[in-house]
Amino acid sequence: MYENDIFVSYRRDDPYWARWTRENFSRALESLLRPGLGAVNLFIDSQIETGSSWPPDLARNLARSKVMVAVLSRSYFQSPWCRLELALMLAREKKYDFRTTKKPSGLIIPAVIDDGTSFPQEVRAIQAQSLHEFANPFMKMDSPRQEELAETLRTTVCRAVEHTLPTVPQFDPDWEEAADISFGDAFRIQTSPQTAVPTPKIAAI
Repeated sequence: MYENDIFVSYRRDDPYWARWTRENFSRALESLLRPGLGAVNLFIDSQIETGSSWPPDLARNLARSKVMVAVLSRSYFQSPWCRLELALMLAREKKYDFRTTKKPSGLIIPAVIDDGTSFPQEVRAIQAQSLHEFANPFMKMDSPRQEELAETLRTTVCRAVEHTLPTVPQFDPDWEEAADISFGDAFRIQTSPQTAVPTPKIAAI
């Protein structure tokens, strides 16, 4: 069954950007969604990418999340973990005919903090919210810029989440098996940086 309303996908290699995503971005997103949705279960992994044994937990939480909010940058696509997270959710969209004439929206809600033009083609095709002007890893929580970021999130990303949640497909236990196998393989095999979204180990998820 679903456990999370939102899975936040982001690059976890830099502690300052990780803090910005957890505190400035995700805490504001979660709080701003509460008036309309009540309790919101938002999953955001806080572990740094190297030398960890977290793939099973990450795979389970991704599989049991309704939608993904992806914080995109050039470095995002240099991470095999980030590319895999995105690929698994793209595969779920494809299986259930999202981003078609009948279902024009999707299960991935992207927010761009760096670049945007050099992303993979399938990612550039998804309408994203630009947060370039708020992408400061040292932004203070009580600053005027934080208030401006919160207002931007309220009128863009939050609205997209509220619109998407009622459209999610029924939970499928096969998602968890597919994610577990794919993350397990990625953890065991050293993957070189790529500029394209990979194909999951089990595509029919």
